[in-house]
Amino acid sequence: MQLSDIDDLPFHQAPTPFNVAATSDVHFNDGYYHAIFAQDWYMSIGLRLHPNVNVIDGFVTLAHKGEQRSCRFSRVLRPRHTELAIGPLKMEVTERMRRTRLALADSPAGLSFDLELEAVSPPYFEAPYHHRRFGILINDLVRYTMVCRASGSIVLDGLETKVDRWHAIRDHSWGIRASMGPHTSPRGVDEDPSDADLRRFRLWVPFEVEGHAGFFQTHEAEDGSTLDFEGALFMADGRQVPLTGVRHRLRYAPGTHNVLGGEFDLRHGDGSWHTYRISLAGTPADVQGGGYYSGWNDGKRTGMYRGAGPVIEYDRYACGPELGVTGAAHIPAKRHIGPSEFPMFLTGPDGARGMAHFEHYIFGPYQPYGFT
Repeated sequence: MQLSDIDDLPFHQAPTPFNVAATSDVHFNDGYYHAIFAQDWYMSIGLRLHPNVNVIDGFVTLAHKGEQRSCRFSRVLRPRHTELAIGPLKMEVTERMRRTRLALADSPAGLSFDLELEAVSPPYFEAPYHHRRFGILINDLVRYTMVCRASGSIVLDGLETKVDRWHAIRDHSWGIRASMGPHTSPRGVDEDPSDADLRRFRLWVPFEVEGHAGFFQTHEAEDGSTLDFEGALFMADGRQVPLTGVRHRLRYAPGTHNVLGGEFDLRHGDGSWHTYRISLAGTPADVQGGGYYSGWNDGKRTGMYRGAGPVIEYDRYACGPELGVTGAAHIPAKRHIGPSEFPMFLTGPDGARGMAHFEHYIFGPYQPYGFT
C-alpha cells in the first residue's frame, strides 16, 4: 500500500491509506460528473476512480448542431492515484465545495477547453441509495449535486468560443455501483419481492432561474405512482425551501422517448404548487458515449482495466430528438440507449428565466404517456 500527502490529514474511515477502499467490492468507485450548457451546446465531463480494479477513467462528450462527439479516457490508477488526470484530460478542485477547474489539452474530437465551474448553490446531499438482490448488496452509494456557472473557453475545430457564466452543474458520488466495474450477476432462488426494481420513469433536474436555483429528482412506477421524491430550492437571499412533490406534463418527439418541452409543477413544503415551463435548448446527449452502459469499444463498461494507458477512444455520430434512439457505430443498435441528458430553457414562476439540466429516462412501459 502506498501513502500520499492526503494521508497526513486526520479523516481516515478505515485502517488503510486513502487510496485503498474500506471494501474490496470491485464495484466501489468515487468520481464526478459535470455538465456545461447554453443554446445548442451541451458538454459533459466525468472522471472516476475505481481503486479495487486499479483504474481511473473519464470522458468528454459534446452534443452540438445535431451530432455528438465523445472521447473516453482510461489509465492505471496507481502509483499516480492523487492526480485527477488522464492524458490530456485534467480536473482540479481549486476551492472545495466552490470551484472546479476542467481542462482538455487536445483530443481526436477536435475539441479542447479550459473551464472553471463556480457553485451558485450549496450542495444538495441526496438520499443514499441501497439495493440488494438475493441478500447481496449491489448498490450502496451517495451523491451531492450543485448548480454552477462556467467560465473560460472552448475550442472546437479550431474555432474558439468564450464561455461567460454559462449554466452548469456538477455532482460527486461514491460507493458501490453495480453498473460499473466487472460484470457480476447475483443469483439465487425465492427472491424477496421488496428487492424488485419498480422504477420506470426518472427525472433528475438541477436548475437555475432568476432569483433562485434548485434541484429535484423522482422515480415513478409503471402506473405513474411516485416511488421516491426529494428536492429543494436555494433562494438568492440564502433561504432554503424544501420541495415535497412534482407533477409533470411533458411533450416528446413523435415515436420517441426524447423530451421536447412541457411543464412541471413543484410543491413547496407549505403545500403550494409552482409551475415551470421547459423547452429544448439544443441537441440532447446520451451518456453511453461516455462509456456508461457498455459504451467502450471493447463492449465493456466503465471501471475495467484497459492497460497502463492512457487509452483514448473517440466516436462521432448524428443525434437529435427526432432521430429516436441513436448511438455510436461500434455499439449494436439494439443496445443503444439514446439521449437522456436534455439541456432545457426554463421559465419559472413570475416569468423568471434560466436553464435546467433535465436528465430523463423511461425504463420499459409507462402508462401516463402511453409508452408500452
